Formats: sequence, C-alpha cells, structure tokens
Amino acid sequence: MASAVFAPGTLSREGQPIIRDAESALLPNPWLSVDPLYPGGFFPPLRPLAAQKAEDALGVRLRETAEARLRMDWPAARVAAEHAAALAMEGDQPECEACAQLELAATELLAGEVDAAERLYRVMDDGSPAQRRRAALGLAVCTGVRGGFAEALDAIRAAMKDAEPDDADLALLRANRAAALVGLGRLREAEAEGAEALRAGRRGKDDPLTAVGGFALAMAHLARGRRADARTRLADAVRGFARAGDVLRQVQCHHLLGEISYDGEDPIRAGAHYRDALGLARPAGAVHTVELLTLRFEHR
Repeated sequence: MASAVFAPGTLSREGQPIIRDAESALLPNPWLSVDPLYPGGFFPPLRPLAAQKAEDALGVRLRETAEARLRMDWPAARVAAEHAAALAMEGDQPECEACAQLELAATELLAGEVDAAERLYRVMDDGSPAQRRRAALGLAVCTGVRGGFAEALDAIRAAMKDAEPDDADLALLRANRAAALVGLGRLREAEAEGAEALRAGRRGKDDPLTAVGGFALAMAHLARGRRADARTRLADAVRGFARAGDVLRQVQCHHLLGEISYDGEDPIRAGAHYRDALGLARPAGAVHTVELLTLRFEHR
C-alpha cells in the first residue's frame, strides 16, 4: 500500500495539510494509485427529462441517444442526438433541444472528442439557469480531462453556488469536484466530496448517480492508497453501472478492480476483472481500451 506523505508548505483552503501519496510503481502521478481509463473520474452533465419517456418521435430519439451512449456506440449516439435536436427545434421545445445537445456533448466528450464537446457546451451557455449550470459543468469537465484541474475546480465551485441541496445535478457536481481535487493531490478534500456525491445520489434514490458518487469516492480512496475501501466502493459502483447499462463505467470499474487485485498479489481475481472488462469493451469496439486490457490480461 502506498504511504501518505505531506506536501511541504501546502495547505488546503480549510488550512489542512494537503496529503499526497508516496510514489510507487503503480503511480503515473505521485498521488494517483492506479491509472484510470479515460475519462478518469470526470462525468459529463446529463439530465433525464420527462420527454425521454414519451412515445413520440422525439422521445424515441432521446432514448435511442442515451442507450447508444451508454453502450459506447458513439456514431449511433451522435446521429440520434442530432435528429432529436432537429425535431425539438422544429417543435419549438427548447428544453428537449437542450437535452439532446447535452447528450451530443457527452457523447463527444466520452468518445475523446474534447474540442467538439467544448464547442457544444459553449453554444449552450445562454439558456435557462439549469442549462447554464450544466454547460458550465461540461466546460469544467473538458478542462479537467485535459489536466487543468485548478481551473476545473474553480469552475465547478462557481456552478455549485446555483445548485439546490436536493438537485440531482449536485451529485455530478460533487463527483467532478472530487476528480479535480484528486488531480491536485488534495486527497482528504477529494474523499469528503466523493462521500457527499454518494450521499446526494442516495438521497435522490437515483441508482446511476449513486454509482457515480461511489466511483468518485473510490478514486479518492485509491489516491490515498486505501485499496480495500476503494474495492468495496468500486464493487458497489459496477453493479449500479450494470443496472444502468453504462458500459464505459463498468469497464473502468473492472479495470481498476483488476489493478487493485494484481497489486494485492491476487492474479486470479485480477484476471477475472480484466476478462470481464474485455467482455464489455470488445463488443463496444473500444479498440484502445481492448488493447490495454489485453496486455493486462495476457502479461500479468
């Protein structure tokens, strides 16, 4: 287990020493215990709308968009989102159009097209207060996945000022805040934010957001070298993501669980997690992820 060390002369906003983990063979950064698959602990904003349950053409397209995104079928998700946005514009339904644009931006971001996602979020930054908050979070996530953790943290903090305590967006805001804090090495704060994200998901009785919160907390645990706690949270999260049909996040969870097991000298369990991740990533056509997982599975 990695040992925690204090960053000399570095304090958090609350005046607490910032903890960083001592470097080990598994640390791509001094404070990150295992290398997470893209996009790490960052989650693009998404907001299910009642229109997604409708049986008209727009509702069908919105559901198709979300389903394709969840199974990592980026081309199908793009086509469905663009069609849904066009239908919403024709029907003068701005809320549904914003939902479609959120889906399209999330698809681009998760597919690795960060510039395209950023352009979409900037266009969205002139709607309702909730829409502006989600656009601001989307821009912060784009910054975070590029490594701009301090800037992302400031943007998320600003967006959180407008969020209501019972707002479903709060879980995503806190999860992304935790990811930015991990990137900055502010690990105690990251754990606190991850725990709050988990509680926000549970309060809302929202299974996918509870999984998001659990994943955020697991990433913070990993960064502090708390492998057993991280394993527990990831095991819970992967079940939640499985119920939601979120292939990318299931792959991430199994990859991290495999790394934890391998580092704990349990190659059989590690191999089982790598195999589970491969079983999900191969049908999705995630070539780079499959290559990485194959190396893990065959050479460990």
